[in-house]
Amino acid sequence: MPVWPNSKKIPQDQFLFLLSRRGRLRGEGLCWLWLISVLGRTGKHEPGFLKRCLPILSVLLWLSPTAQAEFKIADVQSRFTGEALVVNGNLDFGLTPKVEEALSKGIELSMIIEVRLYRKRSWLWDQRLATWSLRRNLQYHALSGQYLVGSGNTRDNFLALAEALKSLGSLSELRLPLLEVEIATDDDYIVGLRTHLDIETLPTPLRPVAYTTLSWHLNSGWTTWNVAR
Repeated sequence: MPVWPNSKKIPQDQFLFLLSRRGRLRGEGLCWLWLISVLGRTGKHEPGFLKRCLPILSVLLWLSPTAQAEFKIADVQSRFTGEALVVNGNLDFGLTPKVEEALSKGIELSMIIEVRLYRKRSWLWDQRLATWSLRRNLQYHALSGQYLVGSGNTRDNFLALAEALKSLGSLSELRLPLLEVEIATDDDYIVGLRTHLDIETLPTPLRPVAYTTLSWHLNSGWTTWNVAR
């Protein structure tokens, strides 16, 4: 059961929105907390309200099992080298059956990788120093029977989807320039990473379906990792 902040400071609806923006809630989890919030405010004042919510509860129960795959971030190591932040790690791009089916029909998938650098501070929130946004694409070419992984101006071909996803999620000596960022040797730093499927790059007829279907909402949420000294 979530503990809501002081309602005089942050309304419950705004609190849910902030959690979703920070990647703490995704898919049906956000729907459930929204419903709990509404029930808490309205249910005790309207006896028939819970009965009217039964169809919504049924839909949530039906939708919950569809979110079987998700994006994950693991094994991230980062360090400073010259005027760059170097990141190594693995992103696990777990595709749901619906997304994999669209991929097999030639729909190109675009993944956005967001990286943030923070300076740790004990008496205030951590100071954000830099932000980077990277894009990687995955597409299936039916004529050749190969998966194409694109990053910037480079493209690699793979016969198996598992191999393509592994390459798609590999962060190997990724150099991120530190422009106008001063790094102090006696400070501690952390890196925040998040990756998600960019629905806006899907074909126009598919976007409404993707926005309203949980199986298309693939997002790792934010994870943080210490930068090696």
